[in-house]
Amino acid sequence: MAASTADVDEASVPTKSEPERPSINWLVKEVLDKLCLDDKVRKNKEGSDEDSLEKRCQESCKKRLSNKAVAPVGVKCSFEDHANRLAHTYLHFAKNAYIVNGVLSDAYSACTHLPSGTTVFNEFMSAVSWGRCSVFSLAGGPGDDILGVLMFLHRHGLRTKVTASIAEKCGAWERTMNSFYKAMNVSDQEGKATQHEQYLLSLWKKLDGGIKYYKADMKNRAQFLQPYSPDSQAMAQADLVLLPFVMTSLPETDDIASALQSVLECIKPGALVVFIDHVRSKGIDLINDLSYWCGLRRIYFMSEISYDLPRYEKKEYLSHYKKEFGAEPVRQTKVCTIVFKRPSAQEFDRRGKMTDRERKNVQQGQQRLRKVNPSLRFFSPS
Repeated sequence: MAASTADVDEASVPTKSEPERPSINWLVKEVLDKLCLDDKVRKNKEGSDEDSLEKRCQESCKKRLSNKAVAPVGVKCSFEDHANRLAHTYLHFAKNAYIVNGVLSDAYSACTHLPSGTTVFNEFMSAVSWGRCSVFSLAGGPGDDILGVLMFLHRHGLRTKVTASIAEKCGAWERTMNSFYKAMNVSDQEGKATQHEQYLLSLWKKLDGGIKYYKADMKNRAQFLQPYSPDSQAMAQADLVLLPFVMTSLPETDDIASALQSVLECIKPGALVVFIDHVRSKGIDLINDLSYWCGLRRIYFMSEISYDLPRYEKKEYLSHYKKEFGAEPVRQTKVCTIVFKRPSAQEFDRRGKMTDRERKNVQQGQQRLRKVNPSLRFFSPS
């Protein structure tokens, strides 16, 4: 599969100086170019006679977008297949990153009282103020949810180092994730980096030592989150635990419920759990019930909210792959979002160092939420 865009109308292809604004879609294009080129080189060396990569990607995209029985991210397939990983990355990476960014921004806005400067996110923000926070993702795939956390921190002007970990069944995702974060590490020694490159570099610099990958399968209850295992210790130390579309493709069985309960029981006091799934997911009731029995408090809940890619994430950036994959990347998704917190003895302390940029973003978030859900109650200290 060629990574060249010679067969595409030149008017629809960004020039080298583009994009004018920071764009995750452009990052996806650069990574797909590299991964597709690597696959072509491998096939030439091995003399492989398997179907062309673009054909397999077309079939994967068609399956993921035409299957109405389950959500697109929940289509059952093996991500050990390179084509399935490319199709998922093309369709969902940018969208998932913006969803996590939006959910965290909305939840933080709803849980912050600006007049007094207090917030329900107090322990997480204390870790941010100290300059180091820990994030753990369950089934994070290529790390798009971790990127969403970095975007949230940058959006509010929060300067901190992030220790990130991902527990994922498919270890092949690690290579895809490394390609993304390697592409973000752009050298700017001569000060000639574009605004887009500077933005990606600022996100990359927030990571403390890269992202650690752990092999984990919720279906394998005998090996999932064993006591003192590296993945369970990483989760127990996390200030923020992400559960992005975890229940979408999993059967609702006793083993899965037990595994999810183990996750919630690992959460340390004061830590946040961000659950994101499609509005028709059966996992919503399950996570609500289990969180209650595990002693977590629900601090933010939107049963249905829509997130769109911003306009500056232009479709033209991925026009070459639209032609080859036979599908357009997902730009709008309705999701159910819930944020839980394990109660701690720490009070909702005042955030005396809230910057004007952070305050402005919280105000904008509250205004947006009032339009979406006028009955939503915002946090107010007693």
